[in-house]
Amino acid sequence: MSEALNLAEKFKVKSQQQAKVIEQEVENATTQLNSFMTAKLEESETIIKQGMDSLDTSNEQLLTTLATHQTDMSTALDTYMSNVQAHTTKHLNQFAEDIETTIEAYTDHIADLIGQREDRIAKVIKSEMKKWAIVAGLSALAMLILGLIIGHCCSTSSPSQPIPFNNRSHNRRHSSSPSTMDRNNSWTRDY
Repeated sequence: MSEALNLAEKFKVKSQQQAKVIEQEVENATTQLNSFMTAKLEESETIIKQGMDSLDTSNEQLLTTLATHQTDMSTALDTYMSNVQAHTTKHLNQFAEDIETTIEAYTDHIADLIGQREDRIAKVIKSEMKKWAIVAGLSALAMLILGLIIGHCCSTSSPSQPIPFNNRSHNRRHSSSPSTMDRNNSWTRDY
């Protein structure tokens, strides 16, 4: 986050510097234009005074001289506007390039931060998955061992007295009724 703030601060400083440069150039050009215009106006005033003082000067000559001065002043104003526009455009283009560079740097910084966070998340997920895999493996192993123990115990143990499948002596003792015999036979069959 501090890198983003540093980029913003650098951007702010550059912007202020460029604004000062543009302001200084406009001020210099305005001062030059003002000096030129003042000189030309004084010259025009002098010409008008001379024309009024000397009635020998023709009206046409006076108008021609004033037209020349007006053209010079117009040219100076156009030059001033062109220079200011050129300097301003140049500095604004530089400013746009600086903004683009700053945005690219900030975007790269954000991409790096996102990558770092994704890496940290992936590491956390991997470590959690390892823990669960170990727990699941141990649980499966414990269940296998428990199954083997139970299976071994069941296969080695025998009933204390085997139950015969067809025991006639048993049927004779209890043959008093056919329903009892049927029950006894069904009981032995079910077992």
